[in-house]
Amino acid sequence: FETGAITEAFGEFGSGKTQIGHVLTVNQLKRNPEAMTVYIDTESTFRPERIIQLAEGAGMDSKEILKRIIVAKAYNSDHQMLLTEKVEDLIKKDGKNVKLVVIDSLTAHFRAEFIGRGTLADRQQKLNRHLHTLMRLAETNNLCVYVTNQVMAKPDTFFGDPTQAIGGHIVAHASTYRIYLRKGKKGSRVAKLIDSPSMPEAEAAFIVETGGLKDI
Repeated sequence: FETGAITEAFGEFGSGKTQIGHVLTVNQLKRNPEAMTVYIDTESTFRPERIIQLAEGAGMDSKEILKRIIVAKAYNSDHQMLLTEKVEDLIKKDGKNVKLVVIDSLTAHFRAEFIGRGTLADRQQKLNRHLHTLMRLAETNNLCVYVTNQVMAKPDTFFGDPTQAIGGHIVAHASTYRIYLRKGKKGSRVAKLIDSPSMPEAEAAFIVETGGLKDI
């Protein structure tokens, strides 16, 4: 996961998107004792108890870790965009050393508020503005942005996997790295790198455990 970039993970419910957000948060705070994480939660998926498990699994003081996570609940797409803009203030005005911004999930509010084909152009325009703010935030402050995205089924796909990420080309082009997550055999998860400026397509299987992610 790079700083100065947006990494998007998309997949169906239970594919491990949120788990990666939690693991990334703890690992980042472990690596950099001065750093903070901003977690923008749009679907009530942030779990402090999960952070405690992961922190203890990494041999760290969970109370200390929780103090360094700023959780913001977004209640609609406008609120989500506003919270993202406020991260700049946290860094510039309040002197917070934010090194990771997690948005879980990026598209849920946009998907719920803009229904029907007639509203698609407006939704995409707004989403585009949001992603540009995130990209600017990542580049100007050298921080890592991790966003999760939902999927929908493409009914016209006869061969291969019919799932497709929400947000179309706008999200696809704005994300520096795109990871497709799916459920594997025996409770495992498979992460496939779909898009990267410098790395070839590849996949890795992992298991989600109490103490973190484990390579199969």
